[in-house]
Amino acid sequence: MEFEAKSNTGLLKTTGRHRFSKITLAIALALLLVVGISTLIGYNVVYHPYILRIQGTATSIARIQETVHARATHAAQISATLVAQDRATATAVARHQNNYDLITRAFPNINDDLHNPDIYNWDTGSGCTFSNSAYNVAVAEKGFFLPCIAKNTSLNNFVYQVDMKIIRGDAGGLIVRARGDNSQSYIFVVGQDGSYSIYYYSGEDKKAAQTLTDGYNSQIIMGYKQVNTLAVLASGSSLDFYINRKYVTSVIDTTLSSGQIGVLANNYKRSTLVTYSHARIWKL
Repeated sequence: MEFEAKSNTGLLKTTGRHRFSKITLAIALALLLVVGISTLIGYNVVYHPYILRIQGTATSIARIQETVHARATHAAQISATLVAQDRATATAVARHQNNYDLITRAFPNINDDLHNPDIYNWDTGSGCTFSNSAYNVAVAEKGFFLPCIAKNTSLNNFVYQVDMKIIRGDAGGLIVRARGDNSQSYIFVVGQDGSYSIYYYSGEDKKAAQTLTDGYNSQIIMGYKQVNTLAVLASGSSLDFYINRKYVTSVIDTTLSSGQIGVLANNYKRSTLVTYSHARIWKL
């Protein structure tokens, strides 16, 4: 009996351990399954979206960097273009200034003090008069300019320079390549307010003068009774304009290639009187 009891006890103990192992294994498998499912859920719900966000962020950053780089490159190209343009403009200005300086260093072909009509047959009467050792041009009618022409001149390429003083009113200036009947000309107008304008005048009464360019320039000495030296360098279709011996601007126009010189008074809003002296011409 004792033997059977031990044997039964041992049998009972052995069977209990086996069942425990199965339970343990089942629990372990369940845990593994739970962990696996949790891992899969974590991967799908957390990790994978996180990776996608990281990848998307990296792609976005890369695109932003590409955009920034492209814009920086474009800005650099624009900057380089502007620098090149500035250098080209500076070179062009220097060339125009140098041309004028070289030409006017020589003795002029025509040196007229504008004390009288002399051999160049300057207009007299109807607002064009000589007095007080100067040539005076006056216009009273609002919205009109009065040209006074040296009729015995006919020039192709030249530098034409005159000293101008606005006594009252709005503006004065130079006339170049005028036709004999005053029907056409180029007009360089300078105001006592610091403005300037370049016109082509067709001579047709119903048409206003065509503006080729205009603006304001610090070279102009503003106010009344101030002397401003005006000049035009005409060469072919190119016309260069100078104020107080400094280059201001240029225009290209093929309409007129030669003609007479003159001066003017321009009444924009007020009766205007302008005096002129020391007309000089260098022929090219």
